[in-house]
Amino acid sequence: MAANTIPRPKLSGVADYVATVGGIGLLPIMPGSWCSIIVALPALFVSMTVETTHFAYATASIVFALAGLWAIPKIQGKWGHDPSVVVIDEALGMSVTFIFPAASMGWAMWACSLFLFRLFDVMKPWPISAIDRRTESWAVLGDDLLAGVLAGISVQLLATALMAIGIVDPRYLLHW
Repeated sequence: MAANTIPRPKLSGVADYVATVGGIGLLPIMPGSWCSIIVALPALFVSMTVETTHFAYATASIVFALAGLWAIPKIQGKWGHDPSVVVIDEALGMSVTFIFPAASMGWAMWACSLFLFRLFDVMKPWPISAIDRRTESWAVLGDDLLAGVLAGISVQLLATALMAIGIVDPRYLLHW
């Protein structure tokens, strides 16, 4: 059995629920993508100011990071280093992506942000791959944190390019 492949566990403690983000990680197909979508949905559907969006996702990032740093070491002994059922790392990475203002500039940028985060998380270009190869519990969160930063920067650069050629209204980008 591969290190990342385990039978779907039964959740038996608080750390299990935290690591799987309330059981989202137990979904049979693409649990990381489902978790990312769920975390990103407020940026699309909840009416918030730019400042409120930043604050909400920055707060969520801190909560997911601290909760993950607590839960991951507790589950690694029974589930392995970085099993697919652990999705708190995707919750952290997606939250970090939506700290960047362009990520919530409408449905197209929202979708682009989600796509880029998942692309960086799955493809793991360097330096994400270097963190992913580590076995410490912080590295489970670290590669997704970096994927979120890279996705956020990429979306900001895309929005800037679209603004420069007149496709995006500059008023959306005033709060950088």
